[in-house]
Amino acid sequence: MQNTEFISLVSWIIAHGYLLFFLTAVLEGPLVTAAAGVAAALGYLSLPLVIVISIFGDLVADTVYYAIGYWGGKRFIVRYGSWFGLTPERVKKFESLLHRHLGKTLIFFKLSPIIPVPGILMVGTSRAPLDRFVKVSLAITLPKSLAFAFLGFFSGKAYAYLSGTIVSAQRAVFIITLLIFAVYFLYKWIAAQIAGKASEGE
Repeated sequence: MQNTEFISLVSWIIAHGYLLFFLTAVLEGPLVTAAAGVAAALGYLSLPLVIVISIFGDLVADTVYYAIGYWGGKRFIVRYGSWFGLTPERVKKFESLLHRHLGKTLIFFKLSPIIPVPGILMVGTSRAPLDRFVKVSLAITLPKSLAFAFLGFFSGKAYAYLSGTIVSAQRAVFIITLLIFAVYFLYKWIAAQIAGKASEGE
């Protein structure tokens, strides 16, 4: 996503409000949450609502994937799992881990850049307890949503200050967007490291 695309995302969320934010948060949480945080800093959205909707959107997506897995995702994993590195041998290992270490395996699935969807489908197919699944998912989602909402909010406040005092608005937008993307890719890198450590239990 380029600088202009992120600005368009902020404008899009401002124009369409909370419903659009929720729908896009279900698909791509971190960047959308940061964009909504910027909108909140500019006075168009409420920061507490942005945080709640971001968390809820992530949990809704996870629960939908869980439900699909619970009611028939096994066929999807058998047919398409290899596209995501889910070989039959690895599926068996993950199924064993899900019964013994649900939290650790779910951390790996949610933070992995490659297999979050088929991984959560596997959680559903394993018939893991829904309440425990939601608790673990919430524990992973909460700090992520808070971090990106506040990142966007304080970036928006910085933009409002910088655009009127120190540098031009265009330069301020560039700096803020660069910061958000730097944190986003740092998050992805850290998530990959955590997922890698979680998978060592394979």
